[in-house]
Amino acid sequence: SYMNAEKFDIGFKFIDYNELFFECELPFPNFEVIHTSKDLGRISCEFDDYYNITRVTISITDYYDFTESQFDNILLHEMIHYYLAWTKKDVKLSHGKEFKEMMRRFNKEYKTNIQVTTNVLGFKRNKINRFEI
Repeated sequence: SYMNAEKFDIGFKFIDYNELFFECELPFPNFEVIHTSKDLGRISCEFDDYYNITRVTISITDYYDFTESQFDNILLHEMIHYYLAWTKKDVKLSHGKEFKEMMRRFNKEYKTNIQVTTNVLGFKRNKINRFEI
């Protein structure tokens, strides 16, 4: 079944995945629902002068209705960025070597389908929210 980003309990899923994938290392971030077709998910981090994270927001679009699996992979994609920034392995939030290694490991070990970019062809458009940004 398909659900809109607003219907998934992002915070609850974050807590579960933080434990399962990241050994509870990530502090609870801010979450927001965005209204765009351009990005399925986004992460923004603010840092102090020593690259310690002072604020994190994970955003997921409501432009599409997602299966639970699609939603989970989008959230995990953003959580990998968060983890790499939190551990100062990639404060640029890139899709570099560290990101790809972690993504491949999760996909192999946990049978996830995290991708660097996701082709939205075939994704179900959310009929309720017709916002464009």
